[in-house]
Amino acid sequence: MTTINHYKSNLRDTLFTLFEVNRIQDTVLGHPPFTTMDEQTSKEVLSAYSRFCEQELATSFAEDDRTPLSLSNDGDVTLPPGITQALNKYFDAQWNLIEQPESLGGYGAPKSIQWSCCEFQSGANPPIQSYILGNFMGKLINELGTKSQKEKYVDGLVNKRWGATMVLTEPDAGSDVGASRTKASHLKDDVWEIDGVKRFITNGDFNGPENIIHMVLARPDGAELGTKGLSLFIVPKYWVNDDGSLGERNGAYCTSIEKKMGIKASSTCEMTFGERKQCKGLLVGNVHNGIKQMFNVIEYARMAVGVKSTSTLSTAYLNSLEYAKERIQGPDLLKATDKLSPRVSIINHPDVRRLLMKQKAYAEGMRALYTFAAITQDQIQIAKASGDEDEAKRLYHVNNLLLPLVKGFSSERGFEVLGDSLQCLGGSGYCLDYPHEQYIRDQKIDS
Repeated sequence: MTTINHYKSNLRDTLFTLFEVNRIQDTVLGHPPFTTMDEQTSKEVLSAYSRFCEQELATSFAEDDRTPLSLSNDGDVTLPPGITQALNKYFDAQWNLIEQPESLGGYGAPKSIQWSCCEFQSGANPPIQSYILGNFMGKLINELGTKSQKEKYVDGLVNKRWGATMVLTEPDAGSDVGASRTKASHLKDDVWEIDGVKRFITNGDFNGPENIIHMVLARPDGAELGTKGLSLFIVPKYWVNDDGSLGERNGAYCTSIEKKMGIKASSTCEMTFGERKQCKGLLVGNVHNGIKQMFNVIEYARMAVGVKSTSTLSTAYLNSLEYAKERIQGPDLLKATDKLSPRVSIINHPDVRRLLMKQKAYAEGMRALYTFAAITQDQIQIAKASGDEDEAKRLYHVNNLLLPLVKGFSSERGFEVLGDSLQCLGGSGYCLDYPHEQYIRDQKIDS
């Protein structure tokens, strides 16, 4: 076992959960809007992407953790070479099309397939999931933006590898989003001037994409206090001209990179708007409905956290299982009084088996939980496509119940049970030779 080939996907349990337990081939696939992917195609996509994540995305997992990010005086962040190469492989193979609907040139895959693929990538190399947020933001602007906003920004996010961020937290506000003090002043039409500082902005800047689109919550002049007074703005790193070419640099800059215990390859930034030069943003949809609009992103992030927690515990368990089968230590418990009895692999010891079974139960249970939530999201779309708004509303309430469970339960138990996973390796688990110590550091951010 090495950190180079650390990732082990549980493709068998993924297929079991999707196609044997929930039978999405009957309940989801083939129903509008999911008519392009049948059972065989879905299984082929899952199998191929699982291999891709194991063989291509996972190889720089440890290297990325141990290679520092750098921040230039111009506010540009440079990533470790390994993660840049992994992102290039991801886009070159067009795996980004898994997330896109047919209308945007994608596979038209249901959420149940999308989130299963997300499990593979976030387990193989966790920061990857955040660096490809442009996939989701392109869909969001396509759904909520004005005609001009769609024409200028959707294609870049969907087809040109642009990065994207969700920009909520401020230094003095923390998780109290309603305490936001970043200001927005109207200039003309949907154009506003943005002024303020945001903190803990995941991948606020990074090299690779030619543009990064920040989705920023700010308070318009005269708006009420609290979350209801916030509006959502498209704040590009570079402005986009009418012909689609990139224009001048906007006044949104990374002013520092957080030093963290885990997910070190993700550039968690302090972002300053309007200090070095005027920063302008576009009011999303030209309507003041910021917190409701941003909740689309928050719900996506909740699922992503739960799925990542599942994946990290799952690969930790499979690595511990492999180690327990190979590590020879101590006699069989039933023959412990015989000093000449042969030494056995530690998987034969009852307490090690208990630790392994606990990991297996939680990892597979968490996978079943997020899959159930993803299928609920699929069924919402199916109900809407059929015109059954009452059923869509009912399922929407079910999804609202499930999302905090997917995020909260999986992140808490994932971190807790990872300790048992490391314990299976004894002292070796504490060493950098094995991936478990990084799993634990990377996982803590989720809870």
